[in-house]
Amino acid sequence: MDKKEKVDLLQKMIEVKSVNGNEKDVADILKKVLDDAGIQNEILPFGDNRANLVATLGQGHPVLAVSGHMDVVEVDKENWDTDPFELVEKDGMFYGRGVTDMKAGLAALVISMVELKEAGTPLNGTIKLLATSGEEVGQLGAEKLTDQGYVKDVDALLIAEPSGYRCVYANKGELNVTINSTGQAAHSSMPKAGINAVEHLLHVLSNIETKIKQATDSFENDVLGETIFNIDVINGGNQINAIPASAQAEINMRTIPEFTNDQLESIFKEVIEDYNNKTDAQIDYSVTMNTIAITGNEESSLIQLIQKIGKPYLQNQEMSDEEIKEAKRSAELTGLKFSTDEILTLGMSGGTDGSKFLINQPNGFDYTMFGPGNDTMHKDNESLPKAMYFDYIEMFKQLFSEYLA
Repeated sequence: MDKKEKVDLLQKMIEVKSVNGNEKDVADILKKVLDDAGIQNEILPFGDNRANLVATLGQGHPVLAVSGHMDVVEVDKENWDTDPFELVEKDGMFYGRGVTDMKAGLAALVISMVELKEAGTPLNGTIKLLATSGEEVGQLGAEKLTDQGYVKDVDALLIAEPSGYRCVYANKGELNVTINSTGQAAHSSMPKAGINAVEHLLHVLSNIETKIKQATDSFENDVLGETIFNIDVINGGNQINAIPASAQAEINMRTIPEFTNDQLESIFKEVIEDYNNKTDAQIDYSVTMNTIAITGNEESSLIQLIQKIGKPYLQNQEMSDEEIKEAKRSAELTGLKFSTDEILTLGMSGGTDGSKFLINQPNGFDYTMFGPGNDTMHKDNESLPKAMYFDYIEMFKQLFSEYLA
């Protein structure tokens, strides 16, 4: 594939508005490319225009699974300088929703497989592509592929989520909880005639936050750090002079192996039951996302190969002093390490489909997250350096051929 064809593929993928859905449209685009190259693949549809895609190149072991998700997050078009669902090239950058998270990574995986096939590169093993749906909300696609047995024979796993020129081998888990508070409406001049759902919600949230921080305070993971607790969404009430009859809060937690998701959920259950018993509140909760923390093998052969192959690409970036300063600042804000000389290994709070793929072997597996991207994922004007996209295609080709040599 020439450069124009590689850009055209990414353009077609960006044009699909796969915001928590419509992933089958992306899968159809990838299937045509794979079919034209003679690479075995199948689309596995489910739900309303949703699907996973699985493709294989080579045969036998070792089996290197490579994965990327086809969904993207919502956009606020008014805050974009360009059409988010059009791939725009400007000043050495690509712009578009999903260009970093993570359609460029997925496109690079597919193009690498196609070019290895076209070149007749011998592979002593199998590359298995797992393109998933619903990673951003619940990792539904990865869960389905795992349940269907597509990961049983996998010896190593590479997920092309945006890491930049870094190598992530550990990710925190995630527990999302929605709390509902039901009260009784009344005029605000007669509060005793009603039950204030907002006040009860605020009180129970305070109790939960205090209890969780007390319980997790002494636990820390050497690579992933500590448990993170965030109250991200609160809704309640509809006018200033009425006691609110309902309220809701959404909580996001990033979790570590030392204090599990089940332990955290048990705190919610205990605090809410106790609060309901002692007050006239009607509080309940539901878990909307539950993924475990995973820690791979930092010394694995896959990671060592990535460090060797990626080093010259990292060093050839020719970053200006100002760009290096900005990259360092960005890394500090996100708690990540930064280097212009070495492919660093690290853990991070963001999760991947690896939490579902490796649910039965979360520690010590030959796992890494390595893909094109920067810190603009989920942000307005999401972007990606053009050079990084093409770099990753070359790095993936070399990595796959050497890993399966």
